[in-house]
Amino acid sequence: MKGMSMFRNGFTQRALARFKKEEEGSLVVFSLFIFLTMLVFSGVAIDLMLHENRRTHVQNSTDRAVLAAANLDQTVNPRTVVKDYLAKVGIIVTDEDIDVQEIGAQGIVTGRQVSVNVEATAPTAFMRLVGVNSLGYGTQAAARESVNDVEISLVLDVSGSMGWGTKLADMQSAANNFVDGVLDGAEDNRVSISLIPYSTQVSAGPELLSRLVVEHQHNFSHCLNFEPEDFETSVVQRVAPRTDDDGVIVTDGDGNPIIEPIPLSQTASFDPFRHFSYGRSHRYSICRDEEFMEITPWSNNAQALKDQINDFTANGNTSIDVAMKWATSLLDPSMNGIMGQLQDDDDVVIDPAFSVRPHQYTYPDVLKFVVLMTDGINTEQFMLEEEAKEGMSDIYWAFNDHWIRVGERYWNMDRRCWHDTYRSYNSCNGHRRPDEDDRLTKLEMWNSMTMRWRAYNGFYRRTWQASDYYNELDEPSASVIARDVNPNVDTKDKRLMAICEAAKAQRIVVFTIGFEVTDESAEVMRECAWEPQYFYRVNGEDISYAFDSIRNEINQLKLTQ
Repeated sequence: MKGMSMFRNGFTQRALARFKKEEEGSLVVFSLFIFLTMLVFSGVAIDLMLHENRRTHVQNSTDRAVLAAANLDQTVNPRTVVKDYLAKVGIIVTDEDIDVQEIGAQGIVTGRQVSVNVEATAPTAFMRLVGVNSLGYGTQAAARESVNDVEISLVLDVSGSMGWGTKLADMQSAANNFVDGVLDGAEDNRVSISLIPYSTQVSAGPELLSRLVVEHQHNFSHCLNFEPEDFETSVVQRVAPRTDDDGVIVTDGDGNPIIEPIPLSQTASFDPFRHFSYGRSHRYSICRDEEFMEITPWSNNAQALKDQINDFTANGNTSIDVAMKWATSLLDPSMNGIMGQLQDDDDVVIDPAFSVRPHQYTYPDVLKFVVLMTDGINTEQFMLEEEAKEGMSDIYWAFNDHWIRVGERYWNMDRRCWHDTYRSYNSCNGHRRPDEDDRLTKLEMWNSMTMRWRAYNGFYRRTWQASDYYNELDEPSASVIARDVNPNVDTKDKRLMAICEAAKAQRIVVFTIGFEVTDESAEVMRECAWEPQYFYRVNGEDISYAFDSIRNEINQLKLTQ
């Protein structure tokens, strides 16, 4: 029995050993299974991580691509920009994958939205072990840039020829519709209009003129004479280094040149046209002083603008160059400081929202327009010689009459008689002689009488010499920028072309309207326009078509959000 017990114990031990060995083998297999499973899941995680990194990289690339393509300052085809950006990261897209929407006309883009939809696959490193060779993904990106603010200079001809037939009324109706059309729906004070009426000259108005550095100042009217150099720049007032009497540049304490404005010359109030036989008062003043002739700057008040347009009357010659100079200057950023001063003036109503205008030319969200209308061509523009504006005149105002001093005697120009201590002449007998305090400055003199009335009553009727009369019409009075029959040599046309080019150089879009004009005038206005197709030549009531078309162009070029 003892041997049997020993046999059993040995058998049991060997069986248990075999069982133990067999258990260890199954754990190895199980462990290998667990390891392979973990390896697969780790590989899947790595593949998913790589997939997400790839997708994120492509998403970032598409974001950059659409942002670059939507930029209004870049001139490359937006689809080309997107494809080039994505090609650099190994993604190929077609034109069908890219959507471009632009708002604009004739090459002027003021709104652009670019979107791209990318469908791609990324190869797997570990998932291919289970039959998944690649993972697909998609990205979408969109960007939009648009012009938000619009600044317009509306320039309207009210010269004498506009009084023929129904021309003035037709223009007023068309301009009123234009004002309504561009301001209608313009939310958040996005659109401003500066109204510039013109004939022989442009009246800045007392408030605007007082903010400029001006020589020969007076309050009879409010126009400026510009020098040829002024038409080569969009700024209204040029600047230069200060110099001393020897022409040496003056510097500040740090050695920097002191820059100061170059004074502008104010136009004298005078009338070189009216015949002496119709009285001494002005009728055809070079600078018209009616309130409706004053510039209205930076307005969004449609009713006030239309009321001013409806008050227009026709008178005077035509200076398109001067009008275009003002139109461009009112869009120039240098006017911004003047804008701030005008907003503090109780006599000027300017919306506070326009305090940042005119915007800088580099400001990305603004578009600037000039709408320039004329019914003719540049004509003669008279300007007083400098010496004819400075100092005291030889004319006195006393006893409600004008007197001219000749030596120690005084000729009464109104009553046509002499004042003489020793002898009596006609109705001047009994008048005391004028005092020195009665003497007028030259600017006061020209404002109180026409040039022809002065020449006739101050010289011809006093001397009865016709030669004196004709001489006094020319000396020392006015110079004239004459109209030359050849537009290629005409001074005023050259000035107009210079300021048109200065405006276009600053990306100011210029529309021009020739209303019943000659072929010569049409050619000048066409050349001034941004592009030839931006010039409108119309007759009669068709002027409404021109203004409506320009209004539609501007409304397409601006985005109302």
